[in-house]
Amino acid sequence: MYRIEEFSEIWADACLRNSDGRLMFLSYYGRDGSVMQFLASLELGYTERGLNRFHLVDAHGQRHPVEVSGTERLGKHAARLPRQNLFGPLTHNWIYDKTLQSPDRANRIAWVMHRPVDVAKREPNEVSALYDKAWHVMTDLSPVALLDHWREPCLDWCREKRAVELLDDPVYPALGQVMAIRVSLSDHFVQFVSDGVRSGLLAA
Repeated sequence: MYRIEEFSEIWADACLRNSDGRLMFLSYYGRDGSVMQFLASLELGYTERGLNRFHLVDAHGQRHPVEVSGTERLGKHAARLPRQNLFGPLTHNWIYDKTLQSPDRANRIAWVMHRPVDVAKREPNEVSALYDKAWHVMTDLSPVALLDHWREPCLDWCREKRAVELLDDPVYPALGQVMAIRVSLSDHFVQFVSDGVRSGLLAA
């Protein structure tokens, strides 16, 4: 769990940031009053009482900055934990960039999320499971049909061109039990498929 430095009564178990450090996803717990105060501070943003950046502190005391950069792009969801727990009445909240929720079909951009058993170990099967999901999203977004046995050459090309990009920047790594991939299929990808079919790289 990660303590939110600016709000000591709130704890997070997962956070995703993009390569600019901007908040993409946050899963956190707290009592109603603390949660409401945290959300209100985010809404106030750059004002005197607002909060446009906060820090997650891990068990070793390392601080991880999270840039909010406006709340109009963020969605929210809340659930209440059962009262019969060790910590009393707690709320489990999620804040997420709305682009995570549904694909942008016009621009052929989508996000894929995965909850691994142990994200710290980065087990190969967990990463493979995430890329399996990314491939299914690619077949859904692509304006040209993709055959299943094209999976590896297509994914290799997409990784090289960053059309499929793991959301785990060295400066802003994924925190906690969450992994994500951004899929962005430009016209260059369509051209790659067309050229691959003609050259025999992508056999029928």
